[in-house]
Amino acid sequence: MTQCVVRGRALGLHCVTSHAQRTTCSGTVICLVRCMHASVHQATPSVLALVVSAFICMQNRRSMRSLSGVKEPDAPADAIIWQPSVRLLLLFQKAVAEGGRSMVYECAQVADQMKERAAAGDAAGAKALDERLAFMTPILKGFLTEAGKEAADGAIQVYGGHGYIKDNGVEQVFRDVRIAPLWEGTTQIQALDLLGRKVLLQKLRPIHEHCGRLFRLCAPLLLSRDAQLRRHAASLLAHAFEWAGLTHRIAWRAARNREHVSSASVEYLMYSGYVTLAAHWLQMESAAVTALASGSGEEEPDFYLSKKKTSSFVFDRLLPRTRGLKAGILAPAESLTAMRLDEFSFDHSR
Repeated sequence: MTQCVVRGRALGLHCVTSHAQRTTCSGTVICLVRCMHASVHQATPSVLALVVSAFICMQNRRSMRSLSGVKEPDAPADAIIWQPSVRLLLLFQKAVAEGGRSMVYECAQVADQMKERAAAGDAAGAKALDERLAFMTPILKGFLTEAGKEAADGAIQVYGGHGYIKDNGVEQVFRDVRIAPLWEGTTQIQALDLLGRKVLLQKLRPIHEHCGRLFRLCAPLLLSRDAQLRRHAASLLAHAFEWAGLTHRIAWRAARNREHVSSASVEYLMYSGYVTLAAHWLQMESAAVTALASGSGEEEPDFYLSKKKTSSFVFDRLLPRTRGLKAGILAPAESLTAMRLDEFSFDHSR
């Protein structure tokens, strides 16, 4: 598939995707309305704006010197953007904003293809794409809105106390984004829809098909000349195998205790989201490696290098979050269901 670059010119942000993902505006609207129910449509642009806002703030705010040495000797102190703990906040926003946009583009592409198949009279092809879209929808809606909420919270943290007041507008973004995990199906409802209806009731077929696509994505990249790309492909491949294995273990446990479906569902959705986000960053990294190697990319080399560096952040810092999510998925349901209703009280004196 031909690779190219898609720019978010209005905000000055860029996203490397496949050529087929450069869908028409109408296709994107179809996807956002029919698949994300407008929740991701609200969350993603807000996160994109936050990246720009927080980046400007981090360049202008100064506090002490960098621990590795003076970075700006002509200034009384170094900008806080030199602090790794602060960069963590901005890189999360960047990874979610650009990766989330790529995830939404994929849904828009599938929605367009489904519409074209239906118009051509290919009912079977349209049905297959509709089922794929149904599987992807709760992952994108649930994961991206939760990640957008975290990104907005991180932007407030970057601003410090100034992020809590109205002057900079960041608190308004946080209040706006906060509704996204609630309306048109809360994250908990989306999680049950994904694991219960879209996976278990379909006898695990959707997860097998999806992991098969991940296998086909990773396999050729394992032979890449780029060591980082090979390493990331191997990591994603391992997570795809684990994702499928976890699904089978949930199904086995659910056959004995149906409450395990609900108890594991939110962690399962977030696990699915991080693996999907990493898959999109792997594709962007692959496109960047190809462009750098050929020297014929449409963008400047630094643009592609930033893609590779952001991908490293995703694989080193975000994908490992699946370790804790895996533990939650496999935890016994009884740790949630054993407590009596009266024991939820905080007042034990009565």
